This record gives sequence, structure tokens and C-alpha cells, in this order.
Amino acid sequence: MLVFVHINKTGGTTITHILRSTYGLRHCQVEPFHAKWTGPPFSAADLQRLRKIYPNLKSIAGHRIYGHVDLEPGNMGLRYFTMMRDPLKSCASRFQYKVQVSKKENLVFEEWIQRDWTRNHQTKWIAGVDDVNEAIRIIKEKNMFVGLTERYDESMLMLKALLANDLNISYKRVNVARDNTIKDRLLNTESTRQLLIEAQQADLELYNYVREEIYPSFQREYGSSLDEDVASYQKNRINNYNNRNLTLSRLKHFILYKPLLHLNRWGLKII
Repeated sequence: MLVFVHINKTGGTTITHILRSTYGLRHCQVEPFHAKWTGPPFSAADLQRLRKIYPNLKSIAGHRIYGHVDLEPGNMGLRYFTMMRDPLKSCASRFQYKVQVSKKENLVFEEWIQRDWTRNHQTKWIAGVDDVNEAIRIIKEKNMFVGLTERYDESMLMLKALLANDLNISYKRVNVARDNTIKDRLLNTESTRQLLIEAQQADLELYNYVREEIYPSFQREYGSSLDEDVASYQKNRINNYNNRNLTLSRLKHFILYKPLLHLNRWGLKII
């Protein structure tokens, strides 16, 4: 089973569409049963319950899945993967999203960047703390595939070859910012760029390690035809999804899974 650790602003929404498009009724966008955002993250107990609703489960994704949480004893049969992005661009994009999409127009970047959850976001998502060595340990221990947003198509091709041969990696980008003025200003203004650098020290170290050590190991494992295969993939890819599977996945999610989540949160533990 594929477990997607979805780090914000790394191209993850497109990947969740790929999973839904491929697996349809066998994919679930998960949440903890106790509450959506408060309390512990998605857990082994949550996965055990989920399998009663999705007995043929092939993939899960969601913002409450973290790399440091073990979802099964020994993680037998679970294939973890995630995407990482240049930490400065990722952080600037998260601030831009807050302003543009969450409509927090009065948000002040110099104040926002001092909040703990904005700092070393990617390292914490994997390790639970801003400890680079712990994040590297978890990636290696779980054999986690780590793709790079900056090498998106190549990452998708390697993900399919190394983790999931049945994955349909045709896609069109979703949840893409229409206006990058805010992000570009933060990255290109010396004072705000320096604040980004100061706030992402662990993320920068982890990203550089992944880019220079871990990611090349995936390239070597794939083989010498990688560049040629990426060119062919980009030329011939169908820029769309399996809409039937997308619809089936959403129907089961909203008609069955979400109501059961709400019943559980109201104290009616049906499963």
C-alpha cells in the first residue's frame, strides 16, 4: 500500500489526484478519526479502522500523515513516499497561499515567519522535530521515496518504476498559484530572503542532503535510460486524469467515509 506524506506546497495535490485517478475506490484521503486538525495525527489505529471501510485499500494521502508516525508494526507492506521542494520557495509559497487563498490580506510576513510552525516545515513533517539527522534516519529506515518538486516529471517516472508499477502518472497540474507576485517579492528582497534563510536552516540542510545523496540513489536504481524515458514521458503523457476513478473516489469519500468520521467524533463509534 502506498502512503503519501503530503508536505504543503510541494506539488502534493497533483499527486493526490494521480492516486485517486489510479486507484479510485481503493484510495482514501485520510483524517484521524478523533478530529480533523486537533490532537494526534493519523495513526495505526486509524488505519486499522479505515481498512474496515476500504478492505482493498491501495493508497492513502492526507495532511495528517507524518513520516515519524508508524502506521503498522514494522510497516510491513507500506511504501512511503513524499515530495520535497526548495525550502525558501516552499515557505514563500505557503505565505502567499495564506494571503491569496486563505484571504489573510493583513498578514505581516515578518511576524508570520517567527511562528514555530512556519520554520523548518518539511523536516518537522518527516521527523516530528527540526532534527535533520532524525529525518534522514526515518527516510532510510522506512525506505521512503523522496521526489523533488523541481524535478517533478522525473520523480513521477521513478516513483512508478521503483514503488508502484500500476500507477497511472498521466496528470494535469492542480492547485497552482495564478499570481506569484508575493512569493517572488519575498525571494527577491534581501531582507525577507534572509528571514526565509534563517527560518529554514534545518530544511535547507535536509533538502541539500536529499538532493545530493538520496535522490541520486533513486536515479541510479532506475538505470541509464532515465533521461530518455523522461523525454518520452513528457512528449507522450496524457495531460488528464481517469475521471471515472476520480468521481468514484470522491463519492465514497463523501458518502461513506466522511459521515463515519463525523459519527465517530460525535461519540457514535460504529467501526
